[in-house]
Amino acid sequence: MKTYYLEKMDKTRILIHKLKIERDNLSIYMNLENGKELRKITNKLIKNGITNVVLSKNICDNRNLINALHSKNINIFDGRWLEKYLSFEILDYIIYKKDIKREETEIAITTNEITDLSIETIKTLAKQYKRITVVTNYIDKLRKIEKEIYEKNGILIVISNNQKKSLTKSQIILNLDFNKELLNKYKINENAIIINLEGDMKINSKRFNGININDYEIKVGREDIIWRENINKFKSKDLLESVLYMKDTFQNIRGKIAKNKVSIESLFGVNGKIERFS
Repeated sequence: MKTYYLEKMDKTRILIHKLKIERDNLSIYMNLENGKELRKITNKLIKNGITNVVLSKNICDNRNLINALHSKNINIFDGRWLEKYLSFEILDYIIYKKDIKREETEIAITTNEITDLSIETIKTLAKQYKRITVVTNYIDKLRKIEKEIYEKNGILIVISNNQKKSLTKSQIILNLDFNKELLNKYKINENAIIINLEGDMKINSKRFNGININDYEIKVGREDIIWRENINKFKSKDLLESVLYMKDTFQNIRGKIAKNKVSIESLFGVNGKIERFS
């Protein structure tokens, strides 16, 4: 699986070729507001058999380019896939920065996709935090997991789908896969920290004063895994995702994260950035 790394260059001179390829780096000397120019970029990628890209920091939010790439089924590594496997590091970061006592923290996990990832996430967090509520429309599918956690670890988890009560006491909500419409049907603790693993999310309630996390950045201890000459022009999370992305088991991916000493550098969202209280 080959990936190209796209970088927007300053157009300081007239060039014959507005797209320059060096190894796996595609330098763009084009107007990204121009539909014709955008088509040239996607056509170049398709011609070279490229279906995966990483966007540099100066174009990673360019909706014109993003839409053009998606229209041609070109995948953009943006850290979303990786984030689902970093939920434990994200929670550790929040606990430390907010100076919260782990044993007193109430966490809710919202999920309707009962997968290897969601099941292993629930099992791991139940051991770490003890006070876990799983909010789902598929309660019966999780009864076996609930029983297993209790029999092996003596830990009770709550499984619920009560839209008025399930999320009202949770200090931290780990949203694995609820979309915006579904999550907003629930009454949410107005001071909660919400970690959205499904992308940008807006909480409609006017009473909500918590932090709604929609983005993050990481530090990679073993930087050689993502090293490239223009490394600082890309987000580390995007670079690491492009390296680790593959169909693999939960445990194998978590092992690679640990091996490369990945930690959270910052969390960003609506209503603020996660920082330590003074």
